[in-house]
Amino acid sequence: MIDAITSLDFSVLIWIQQHLRCAFLDMVFPWITHLADKGWFWIVLSVILLFPRKTRLCGACMLACLAIDCLLGEGLIKHLFPRQRPCVVQPIDDMLIAIPRTVSFPSGHSASSFTASTALFLHNRRAGTAAYVLATLIAFSRLYCYVHFPSDVLCGILLGICVALFVTPFFKHRLGHKFS
Repeated sequence: MIDAITSLDFSVLIWIQQHLRCAFLDMVFPWITHLADKGWFWIVLSVILLFPRKTRLCGACMLACLAIDCLLGEGLIKHLFPRQRPCVVQPIDDMLIAIPRTVSFPSGHSASSFTASTALFLHNRRAGTAAYVLATLIAFSRLYCYVHFPSDVLCGILLGICVALFVTPFFKHRLGHKFS
């Protein structure tokens, strides 16, 4: 089963490398992928949302979701499933970014992007929809830059969404009055 998933993963990655790579996207996707390094874009956005009273609960919720997502993804799951990255298993000559030092499963960039986007969406659909567009570009950039398997990205997305769907209602119900 794992071999079949890995084979399918490589098929998708090789197709992306052979059919979508171009000079313009080779400049754009590394920049997009670096937006989510260490979750910095989402952390900064969350902190900014803490200042206006109207968005304070959303910012706090996003930070809580990001923290729990990091604990689960980076702190637990990556240690339980130490999958090598595609660029390590089957190297290519023209890497667009430095090879990350951590293991591949799940994609932390995808998880943090989707947990923050989902938390934002649950507070404000319009802003959340825009965040989902960016999160999708970040998740795809991990494939384009050849540093994650599609299954890593998909599981990162699912982890991020699940964390936000669990944490956000709890946060709104239990702690909402303290942030108003």
